[in-house]
Amino acid sequence: MSAARRSAASATLALAACGLARPALLLAGEADHGGAHAAGLGSLLFPAINFAIFAVIVARYVVPALREYLRRRSADIAAAAEGARGALDTAQEALAVVQRRRTGLAAESESIRRDLAMAASRQAERLLTQAEESARRRLADAALVAEQERRRALDEVRAETAAAVSEIAEARIRAALSPDDQEAFVRQLLTDAPSR
Repeated sequence: MSAARRSAASATLALAACGLARPALLLAGEADHGGAHAAGLGSLLFPAINFAIFAVIVARYVVPALREYLRRRSADIAAAAEGARGALDTAQEALAVVQRRRTGLAAESESIRRDLAMAASRQAERLLTQAEESARRRLADAALVAEQERRRALDEVRAETAAAVSEIAEARIRAALSPDDQEAFVRQLLTDAPSR
């Protein structure tokens, strides 16, 4: 027999003995008063047997079932407490991450602003450089076109001047030359031509 069962049996017998002894003490006290209500052994034996059966049932079935229930309940509570601790730890870690991100949010926002400002200034510098380069090219192109136009105009003026001078010279030469001078000039040109 296991120690738990022996303990349960001892407790049952002790309870049964208390149940039997107590009525006997009560009866002894009644005997001094005249004993009109004296109970016999038979009327006390049935409740004592009932109580003993009840105590055995409680000790044999109820106490182990109650122990098992309390053990399972204790394990369930321990598992729930462990799960709650894990959930609490997870929630605290998540809260710490959120707080770190929140504290870093201002710095991150400032960093993004600086990056955007730097990108905008680089873009502005690039656009300014492109605009200056485009202006230089346009000025160079305009200077080239102006120079070409100036040369063309000068060439036209020279051509017109040359044509005008030629006409004037021709008119003066015709006026200054007589038909005899012209014939002499043509003969001279014909005699000089073969030697050239």
